[in-house]
Amino acid sequence: MGTANKPANVIVGGGIAGAATAYFLTQRGMRDIIILERDHTAGAHSTGRNAAILRTLIAEHLLRHLAREAAEFYRHPPDGFSANPLVDLVGICLVAREEHSRELLDCLGDGQEKGAPKQVPPETVYKRIPQLAPGLTTVLDQSDEGVLDVDAILQAFLIGACRNGAELRTSCEAMKLRVEANNLRGIETSAGFLPASRVVLAMGGWAANLATDAGYPMPLVPYRRHLLVTEPLPQVDRRWPVLWIFGDEFYFRPESGGLLMCGCDAVPVSPEQGEVIDPSQVEGIAAKAARCLPSLSDARVARAWAGMRTFAPDQQFVIGADPRLQGLFWVAGLGGHGITCAPMFGKLAAELIASGGSSHPAAATFAPGRLIQ
Repeated sequence: MGTANKPANVIVGGGIAGAATAYFLTQRGMRDIIILERDHTAGAHSTGRNAAILRTLIAEHLLRHLAREAAEFYRHPPDGFSANPLVDLVGICLVAREEHSRELLDCLGDGQEKGAPKQVPPETVYKRIPQLAPGLTTVLDQSDEGVLDVDAILQAFLIGACRNGAELRTSCEAMKLRVEANNLRGIETSAGFLPASRVVLAMGGWAANLATDAGYPMPLVPYRRHLLVTEPLPQVDRRWPVLWIFGDEFYFRPESGGLLMCGCDAVPVSPEQGEVIDPSQVEGIAAKAARCLPSLSDARVARAWAGMRTFAPDQQFVIGADPRLQGLFWVAGLGGHGITCAPMFGKLAAELIASGGSSHPAAATFAPGRLIQ
């Protein structure tokens, strides 16, 4: 544990980025880790506001490979990691109309990669979800993916880290990096000064703010996205797969007896506005649902919310040491893939922090220095 006099390894943010990083750091034997979480509970923001979908078909090849490795972790977690299954393998169907088929198939590549989905006839998905509007011509089926138990995953990382010596401090906000003569001294927090030999910024949409205020800006931009859940619907089978419609940029899955839906909006916002609902975007989801599921167009909204997905300009993760300030590290810019890729980026971040380098092919691509002018 960190003490008032001994500098600690401080991770700012108790969501999936900070939790996974802390877990794998303790797996490497690092102690004196303190996770700072400004809320009274961890994971209340981007981690707890996502769609909880395990989808590894990602166009960018590096992220796709990380996602597939992470999917194996979730399907077969380490002994003792969690008492609960981490993924419900209802499957995911990625579909498109004729005009968007090439876009979908391009994500598939040559289709020979391990873990790649299989192309199946369109009637396959219509038999499972007869409420779908006609016109789908391309269907990729991934039967070993589905819905993640995000809370179980987050708690497993946090409990595992704390069991191995890390400390989670909730209701403790990081206010300011203390830097003296270009040396990192620690963090000013809402509970007082905390000496730190390392500071890991794992704060989602807020990650860049702390560093920018200290003179170390990073071009990370949060984008707001809306989701909703309908009232319970008798037509919905809770074992339906996740269905993602390319081109329409719309996906849905069963949730709480109804359907969770998203229209894939992406509006740049300040982090303070990232969870503020825009009613027009909720209406946009309903409009897409009416086109794709016309017989369910009169379903009422039970609840709606917004969350943030934070990106670097090149849409690659930002993981590793900041070359401008010794001891400052980033685990940020995870876009929409933070939950999906957490086991892999957490392991990579821990290696970079603990050993100062990595031979992993993602290390250079994700290095923060690429974004510094």
